Amino acid sequence: MSERHWASRQERGSYLGIVTLLTLYRYGGRWLLKLLLAPIISYFLLTGGDARRASLQYLRRLHRYCQQSGQPSPFRRVPGWRHSWRHFWQFGLAAVDKIDAWIGRIKLADITYRGDITFKALNEQPQGGLLLCSHLGNIEVARAMSKERYQKRMNVLVFTQHARAFNRALQQVNAEAGIDLIQVTDIDVAFAIEMKQRIENGEYVVIVGDRISVTAPEHVIMQDFLGQPAPFAMGPWVLASVLECPVYLMFCMQAQSGYDVYFKRFREQVVLPRKQRHAALQSVVADYAANLAMIAQRYPYQWYNFYDFWTLPAAPERAKPTTTHNDIEGSRGYD
Repeated sequence: MSERHWASRQERGSYLGIVTLLTLYRYGGRWLLKLLLAPIISYFLLTGGDARRASLQYLRRLHRYCQQSGQPSPFRRVPGWRHSWRHFWQFGLAAVDKIDAWIGRIKLADITYRGDITFKALNEQPQGGLLLCSHLGNIEVARAMSKERYQKRMNVLVFTQHARAFNRALQQVNAEAGIDLIQVTDIDVAFAIEMKQRIENGEYVVIVGDRISVTAPEHVIMQDFLGQPAPFAMGPWVLASVLECPVYLMFCMQAQSGYDVYFKRFREQVVLPRKQRHAALQSVVADYAANLAMIAQRYPYQWYNFYDFWTLPAAPERAKPTTTHNDIEGSRGYD
């Protein structure tokens, strides 16, 4: 039996609630907001059965994967409800970090690059590219830091209503928070052509690769992730092949002191030959999933997919068929 699609799950929270938190932060600072977050997080943990079960599923799967692969687990014992509370708590702190980033409280000195490229290097390149991100870590922090210092435009593809509400609220803190956001429902040929033109002009397109399509949930590649097959969207990789540009992976992770930014050259270009298309997709998705697993082991509580990631869901009722080019398969943006 299929799980409900992630997009059909009602987002817990509202624009008013987010604005309230931002107001409290503005007048009471980070510590007041963290104090208020504790009971809020506890409430969501107690009442959010699906999210709580998804959290435990992920944490325990990560623990078991490490044990079976002979790698050290980030947990001393099988994760339980206290680990799940910490997982929820980290998610709450990520929202605070986004605010910090956009009001300028996070400085460049707080960022440590752990990879083979930096934003400075990207800024010096004439051509743009595609940044593949995920719901592992906090890419909003990296985006805000890039916006503050560098001129390269990042076109962030946004889908969910919750993402729009949160970014609308962030604009009350910094009007530039939403300038580069592009709200999309489908990625068709016309949209791909527009993005390709932007990349040729030196801009970057940002998309996540760890959630399946809203309109075409069947367009997936099943790939091992933490020891179990999981559905990954084809769309971002098909889009990458159409854009014919360099592809980078980016993870921004909260560390003990500041933030670790993993910036990696992933592919000079994603090529999907017609006769070997499935095999080529399997290869790039396998590489992407391996990078997710590596980062998850190092930062186990910063995985923000609070649903059954390993089960292929049914399409949400609100999703309607759309006419798109058969090479641009269901994709989605960053939320």
